Amino acid sequence: MTLRSTFAQADSLLYRLRAAGTLLGVTDNTLRGYADHAGIAVRRASDLTPGAPAVRVFEPDTLFRLAQWRRAQNYVKAPASGSGPIVVTVDVIKGGTGKTTTSVETALHLQLLGLRVLLVDLDVQANATQLMGYEPDLTLDEAETYGVAPAAIVQDTFASVLMPFLEGRQRNQPVRAVPAGVIKKPFGEHGPHLIPADTFLGDIEPALANAKGQRELYLRQLIAASLAGATPGLDLSVYDVIVFDCPPSVSFTSTAAIAAADLVIAPIRLDAFSVKGLTKLMSEIDGLDAAYHVRPELIILPTHYAPQLARIGRMQTQLNQYRDLIAPCAISASEEFPKSLDSYLPLTLQKPTCHPSKEYRLFAEHLHGRILALAAARRRTAS
Repeated sequence: MTLRSTFAQADSLLYRLRAAGTLLGVTDNTLRGYADHAGIAVRRASDLTPGAPAVRVFEPDTLFRLAQWRRAQNYVKAPASGSGPIVVTVDVIKGGTGKTTTSVETALHLQLLGLRVLLVDLDVQANATQLMGYEPDLTLDEAETYGVAPAAIVQDTFASVLMPFLEGRQRNQPVRAVPAGVIKKPFGEHGPHLIPADTFLGDIEPALANAKGQRELYLRQLIAASLAGATPGLDLSVYDVIVFDCPPSVSFTSTAAIAAADLVIAPIRLDAFSVKGLTKLMSEIDGLDAAYHVRPELIILPTHYAPQLARIGRMQTQLNQYRDLIAPCAISASEEFPKSLDSYLPLTLQKPTCHPSKEYRLFAEHLHGRILALAAARRRTAS
C-alpha cells in the first residue's frame, strides 16, 4: 500500500484548462502557452485513464511550479531579493469570523500569484493545520492505519521554534537548532509551506507570560534573528510572506503576532459581536504603538456577506466609520467552507471556480499590491 504524505486525497485534484487558468488568474490560451514553454511536465487525461481524451490535466504541484516559473520570467511582480518577509497576521477577538479560512486561502492565493509563503498556525484547535492536510490528534503509531506516512502526523509545532529561542534569550546563550521537519510542505516544495499546530502549542502562552523583558516583541525578534542567521534550522529569508493564523481569544501569543506584523487582516463577520472584537483589536494595536512604536497596517475584510439579510446592512453602516481600512471586496457566506475541513483541503483547491474562491483571489490580489508596496518602502528605508 502506498502511504499518502498528507491526509488529503490529493491524487483526485486534477484540473482542466478552465479551472487551472482560474487558479493562476490567466486565460486558457495563456495557460497553454505556459505549458508549452515552461519545461514543466503536464499530464494528459489519457495517461491516467485509457481511452480518455488527451487533454491537459494540471496537478496542484504543476500549478505551483508554473507560478514560480512566471515569477522567474518577470510575468508577475514580486518583492526584491533581500527585502525580507512581509508578516501578515490574521486576527480578531471573536470566533467564527473566518480567520482560519482567510489565513489558508490567502496563503494559497499569494503562492499562486508567485510569492513564497509560510503559513504559521498559532491556534491549538489546529484548523489551519487540518485544512493543509495534517492531523494533530494522531500519533506516529496510528499513521499507517489511516493510510498515511509519518510525515502526515504533527510532531513539531511553532512551539518547537519559539521555545528554543526564548530559552536562549533568557539564558543569554546560543539558540538551539529547530527540529528538522518542523516546516511541512503539503503541496510540494513550490507550494505554500506550513508550521503546524497541535494541543502542545499551548506551551507558548505561559512561556511568553513568564518571559523577561519585552515579551510582546519576541516573535518580532525571532524573525529578525532568523534573517540574521541566528536560529539554526530556521531560515525565514527564503519567504516573501509569513502568515500567522491567530486563536480567537486574547493571548500573549496573538499580541506578539500583531507586534511582529506589517499587516493585520481582521476578518469581520457582519454581526455586532465581530464589530466589538474589531474595536478590541484596534485598541490592542494602539497599545503596541504607544509602548513600542510598532503599528502594523490594518485591513478589515468583511466575511459571511449575504446582501439579502437586514442585519448585514446595519453592520455595514457601523463599519462605515472604518471605511478607509476596509478591503475593496467581501467574502460571501457559503456552506462550502466548513465542509472543506473534512477533506483536509482548502476550498479553492477543491472548487477553484466557485464564487467564494474567486472572492479570495480578488482579496489576495489586493493584498499582493500592499505587500509589494511595503517591501519597496522597507528597501528604501534600508538604503
